[in-house]
Amino acid sequence: MGQVAQPVHRKVERRVAPRFGVECWAEECFDAGVYFHRVTNLSRDGFFVEKKLPFRVGQTIRMRLDLPGFADKPEARSRVVNNYRDKQDQLCGAGFQFLDLDGQSRKVIEAFIQRMTLRNK
Repeated sequence: MGQVAQPVHRKVERRVAPRFGVECWAEECFDAGVYFHRVTNLSRDGFFVEKKLPFRVGQTIRMRLDLPGFADKPEARSRVVNNYRDKQDQLCGAGFQFLDLDGQSRKVIEAFIQRMTLRNK
């Protein structure tokens, strides 16, 4: 039987909203420039970024999401809530929670999730 993936820094599941698989980019924004990260799932409360080198849990980062089919890029300060490593699938990354999502950004994310929900029916 295969190994079960476990969060590195968190033992209790805290997600409230369902997550949807996505293929998009997150832009990590700061004074020195922008780094691009691959996002593989999204909810109204947060998202998951694939990344080999871990972020620091508790770290806050300004991220802008480039959601397929939407011109507006939702942007928010987000907190790293866990680092994740699945050795079987060679998957590494971090879970983020939105901290200060403005009204327009929230509307774009909710519209994207609604579109994903309708596709999955």
